Amino acid sequence: MINRKIWGRILCFILAIITLTSCLLNRAGEGEGEAENKEIEPKERVSLALPNSTQLHLEANGLLLQKTKSSNKTYIRSMDQTTVYKLFEDGENVGSIKVTIREIDNGDFFIFTQLQNKSSKGYSASISYPIRGSVKYDLTDFERQEIQHEHDHVSGVDPTTYPIGLLKVKEHKKLVTNMMISRNYVSKELITKYENGDKSVVRELTSENKALELINNDNGLTVTLPLQSVGKDLSENWVLVSQEPLFKKEEGLNEWISQSAKQYKETNKWYTAEGPYTKLPWSIEPATKLGYGRNLVRVQDKKALDHYESMQERYFYDLLLNSVANLFIFQGDKKGLWETEYTSSWLKKDYGIQAPYIDTRHNEKTALFLKEAGDILDIKELKNSTITYADFLVDQANNGNIIEVPKGGYLVTDYYSPQQTKKTHTSLNHALGEMNFLLESYQQTKEKSYLDVARNMRWGVENIGEKWLRENGDVWYQVNGDFTFEGTDYPLLTLEDLLKSQQSWEAVGEKRSEMFDLLIRSKAQYLVESKQEIFQSVANSLINQGFGDIIEGYNNIPKF
Repeated sequence: MINRKIWGRILCFILAIITLTSCLLNRAGEGEGEAENKEIEPKERVSLALPNSTQLHLEANGLLLQKTKSSNKTYIRSMDQTTVYKLFEDGENVGSIKVTIREIDNGDFFIFTQLQNKSSKGYSASISYPIRGSVKYDLTDFERQEIQHEHDHVSGVDPTTYPIGLLKVKEHKKLVTNMMISRNYVSKELITKYENGDKSVVRELTSENKALELINNDNGLTVTLPLQSVGKDLSENWVLVSQEPLFKKEEGLNEWISQSAKQYKETNKWYTAEGPYTKLPWSIEPATKLGYGRNLVRVQDKKALDHYESMQERYFYDLLLNSVANLFIFQGDKKGLWETEYTSSWLKKDYGIQAPYIDTRHNEKTALFLKEAGDILDIKELKNSTITYADFLVDQANNGNIIEVPKGGYLVTDYYSPQQTKKTHTSLNHALGEMNFLLESYQQTKEKSYLDVARNMRWGVENIGEKWLRENGDVWYQVNGDFTFEGTDYPLLTLEDLLKSQQSWEAVGEKRSEMFDLLIRSKAQYLVESKQEIFQSVANSLINQGFGDIIEGYNNIPKF
């Protein structure tokens, strides 16, 4: 038996332990709160941890960096970690640097860097990626041939080119790192604000710089990418890092380099964490001849998808997942639809449409891209991407946002905005694209309303008939509400749509359109007579559908 005195001492001891533990826990909690709320001191150089356990170093010459916020966001098969640093000079905030690490599910990751300079002074910063060990490197430079920057009648001259190249780093013949390295893009953001609170946003390109520093010594290799700024601008670059070969086949890499040079206007190279920037038409607001923006047709990286499907190279898989993430970033809370964020000055003038607005062809291509990506990569969330937009097209027809054709049928108009002052025109490529889209959606769902609208659009095109043809054999770009025609058609886009539409109708059990065949033959003969380039894929479709005689012996058909 333990007497009361001993029991009392035991209880006192237990109470003392409990009290001491409680005090320690409270102090620990107070300490954590203080650490979270404590302002981080500015530094001349900061480091970020990368997914492969390497440290990325960031510094701005003569400026101090102060971490202000960090966030994580998950997308389909990828994840972003974004960190923002304010820049200070003599205690004054002069801008910021944002670093986004986008990790793909295969372990590869993009590094997107943006220097925002709010000052009128020029600044420079850099990111450095150290690779330790006794390593050797080889840089496959994309600059193998001079690009002839031709003038385009819609968008003028696009002075951008291609990435710097592919860096291979090995240690004792073993691959350590593969890096695709971009050029440095400097631009100014231009914004027009409207009375209703909406705005139009474009970028004006200042320069594209081939800026890269490689230092190899006893400690290893340091890869440094400068961010150059002249003042009141944005300076951006990107890197894709992998521990596996981005291209297993040398011929695949060489083909991509060749295509990047030859098709520099159609190939993305200025990537950012929010999507790629590409050359825009001159008819934009704010007006600039060097305007670039996030064009939806290019945010969905169709070239990457096509190349991955045919070549299965790791680089295109990474670009494809990057594109999927960018599309969801761009979409925001507009589920199933994507709005154009820059104003077309002629759409505004003719129809009262300003940003943001719905471009039917861009949305069609985007929805089809996501579905195709879902099918190729077996991603369930993407396989039904067409449904929302198909429903939108049906609603447009039911709500009367169409051009009714007197002999029968109708065409859904090209653009839609709640603020528009009148219905827009319909371009032939938009009408065909939407019709094909509805046919694919019908095959997927068997929803009768999709087929009904597609039939009406077919009748609309057919009943306009040969009026689509110009005197030179080309087709008109658009038909207006008063059934006047205007505009120079794209070289190949509408022809591709016509060829695809014939296959789409046969796929749902209906006959080819004789009128579509007439338009195909006339358009193809025009291209040959005017000696324009016909891609191999288009040539193959012409041959397969019985139009091979038109291009027999024609020598302006590149292999890619």
